Amino acid sequence: MFNNLFAQSGRLLRINLKRDRFKMLTWIVVIIGLMIGYASKIGVIYSSQSSVNALMVTLRSPAMIAVLGYVPANVKMTEAILFSSEMLVFMGLFYALASLLLSVNVTRGDEEQGLTELVQAKGVGRQATLMAAFLESVVFNLVMFVLLGVGLQLANMTGSNTNGNWLTAALLSGVGLLFGTSGILTAQVTAEARTASTYTIGLLGLSYLVRMMIDVQNPDYNWWSPLGWIERGAVYYDNNWLPVVYIILAIIVILGAAIFLSARRDVGAGLIATRAGKATSRFLRGPLTTLIKVDAKGFWSWFFGAIIMGLMYGSIFNSITDVLKSNKFMEQMFSDAMKNKASDALLLQFLSTLSVVFVLIGTVRGIVLVNKLDGDAKKGYLEQFLAKPVSRVRIFWTYVGYALVNALMAFAAGIGGLYAGNIAVMGNHPLALKYFTRLFAGYSVTIAVMIALAAVVIAFAPKLKSIAMIYTGVAFVVMYFRSIFKLKDWMVELVPYGWMRDIPVKEIDGTVLLGLLVVAVVLLVVAASGFQRRDQIMN
Repeated sequence: MFNNLFAQSGRLLRINLKRDRFKMLTWIVVIIGLMIGYASKIGVIYSSQSSVNALMVTLRSPAMIAVLGYVPANVKMTEAILFSSEMLVFMGLFYALASLLLSVNVTRGDEEQGLTELVQAKGVGRQATLMAAFLESVVFNLVMFVLLGVGLQLANMTGSNTNGNWLTAALLSGVGLLFGTSGILTAQVTAEARTASTYTIGLLGLSYLVRMMIDVQNPDYNWWSPLGWIERGAVYYDNNWLPVVYIILAIIVILGAAIFLSARRDVGAGLIATRAGKATSRFLRGPLTTLIKVDAKGFWSWFFGAIIMGLMYGSIFNSITDVLKSNKFMEQMFSDAMKNKASDALLLQFLSTLSVVFVLIGTVRGIVLVNKLDGDAKKGYLEQFLAKPVSRVRIFWTYVGYALVNALMAFAAGIGGLYAGNIAVMGNHPLALKYFTRLFAGYSVTIAVMIALAAVVIAFAPKLKSIAMIYTGVAFVVMYFRSIFKLKDWMVELVPYGWMRDIPVKEIDGTVLLGLLVVAVVLLVVAASGFQRRDQIMN
């Protein structure tokens, strides 16, 4: 019976690997290249004790702890421990994201396109497609495990050891496989790939937020988050393998649950039934109203998710200023006005660093919707509009305009939540509203440029649409790690965000703002022209 359930899983695995090889290769090159590249250069970047000390001050700031995790205070700093403190939690997000997207696409994505039904019409086991998806995630993370382990061995950082190198690789690949398996589980519950991805990414985001809140307040309790397990590994000083055991046990439980649920649903359906729509609707009169209706769940998920993240980050503003309140010298020597000014300066630096997270949220939201233009074309949805007197240009501007508005709304929601959290915890001296509005005004045009770039790719080379998302990831890394990597100004300005890197500490440069706006408009016009002239909307 067991063999019948999983019959032909190996053959399906080979098919999946062949189909997804370029996608997997891209993730591997980006993730492993960044990890090993930085490991091999960290000794050059921080060649003196003074530079290491300066970095430690940065890494122990609340902004960096919130994003990268805590840095142990009672451990002698080495290149290896600096590397693990900076990279492990952050790169764990990329491992998890890559794995869950692959898993959802192979399971729910294939079912949505009708491929699974065709496959199971042959002599294939009932659970073979699920098992093939899991094995693909295993292969993907196993390859990264081997490459990273070997790469760290060759990098030979000061303070590194074989145990720590392979523990690093095991923790990251384990977290990747954990969320890849979670993607398979959500694919059994939902009836759409987009919803399954949203649920799993939401779970990843929740794990990250729980870890962030705990690390800022008391890192001893970060066992409550799977991403906190990475930190509990204490790589290169304690080398604790117990978190790897927890990860393996969690994977087994989640996989078992996925198999159990898969056996209790029909192919092409989820356990949560799709609600039947109305036979007729006055609302669905054109591309825009249809897009709004279809994307309703996605809109509210992103909007409220951004608000919640903003509130949670804003709720730690008082923890940042506690460092000033606990300083007895400042308490005795400085007036309340001077202490408030110092508090504002500290919070502005935190806000400047943290804002990139919300810019990323807005950008990703927009690019996902721009890429939906190509996805809906391949599914044949756009043909229903083109059968009526609706032009390609109108369809293009509808999708891109909707993407731009949603991106800015998600960004505004995050900034608004951040401001509300700041008001709630800072008492009589919250950070002024002008700084938050300055953030929104400055970074909005950079988000518009990124969405315009994604539109150009969709118009001229839709097969390369993942480039826009990869470029967004690179831009985030450049902005968040520019001080750690000691990047030159010209290198930071290779990404649109880099032109606004000094806000809200400084005023917005009107010339730069106007220049970015012109670039966005020109790119959108070029993209619209290219989309209109294509022979086929699906090429």
